[in-house]
Amino acid sequence: MNAPHENVARLSPWLRNMAGAADVLRGKLVNDVDSDTCRLLWWGVHSELLGNLGVLEDIDVVVVDADSRRLRRSLNGAAPGAQKLRLLDLADLRRDAAGVEAVLNGSVARDLDGYLALQERLAQRFEQAPAVASGSVDYIVQDFALNRVVAVDEARLLQEAMRCLAPKGRLLSVVLVADELVAEPVVLREGPQGPAMRLPTERELLAAFENAGFHGICVHWADADNPAALERIGAVEVRACVIEAFKGKRGPCYELGQAVIYGGPWREVKDDDGHAYPRGERVAVCAKTFDLLMRAPYQGQFTGLRSVNEPPLDQARLFDCNTPTLRAPGVTKGTLPFDGAQAPSQLCAPGGGCC
Repeated sequence: MNAPHENVARLSPWLRNMAGAADVLRGKLVNDVDSDTCRLLWWGVHSELLGNLGVLEDIDVVVVDADSRRLRRSLNGAAPGAQKLRLLDLADLRRDAAGVEAVLNGSVARDLDGYLALQERLAQRFEQAPAVASGSVDYIVQDFALNRVVAVDEARLLQEAMRCLAPKGRLLSVVLVADELVAEPVVLREGPQGPAMRLPTERELLAAFENAGFHGICVHWADADNPAALERIGAVEVRACVIEAFKGKRGPCYELGQAVIYGGPWREVKDDDGHAYPRGERVAVCAKTFDLLMRAPYQGQFTGLRSVNEPPLDQARLFDCNTPTLRAPGVTKGTLPFDGAQAPSQLCAPGGGCC
């Protein structure tokens, strides 16, 4: 019997890349998703990925697209009971066909005033009850949605993803990228037949995720074992990848006397806010950053040190993240004070009867 990787090697470049992308998605969804509480938004139906994952049966799935034909095609691929929403615009998760039809039902617009009133009712409908509510999904999988929107809609699409994700939500965007500038959308020879696809460069795409406010951005190449391009357009090479990005770095910064130690192997690393973490040094961080670094995708790379004199969060002082500094060991051990530290008399002493 042939080994699985030998069978994959015989596939066409597109199918080999889709097999790799499916492996990435499957690994993330199987290992990290709590099927009892998770809600997943599948954004766009372009490839065969939705039907090939085989891990969505126990997850609450919503499939969205602006193309009704693509939504019908997804019927055989989505998990049983998956909800399907037809969007008016692929980059806008607020407006859907069902919402428009609900407003149109019983509405009559015979003149300009009637038309303007209808427009106002539609605007109110999608402001008060968007098709996908803010903070309502734990995971978003974009099935080449970024390649299907024009460049000016890229930021809007990513902001919509940020809006709809839960506070600790994750975006997994399957996307085609070029290693050099491709000025116009291109109809590719590989992959499903369809309209021309926009091909952002690798650097442009990562900058777009950064500008949208995501953190922990990781690039997973769909065909990591084979560096050959999926397709070539002249001298330009096109590859498929999965961009993994996290929501959650926004919010106030509070001082709890915490520190983190980066263990290596790099001499120093920086986060998406520009904070530097030298290897082996105790770096002072706010409560929000401490929490971020203790979970995916940073989990296991940092050792977290809490302070013995840590105050309750609702009594903590603000932390100035713009002036990063090293944390003296005595702060976490309780032998040195920090701004807002809990006084020793407030702590629960052994045998004091307060615990």
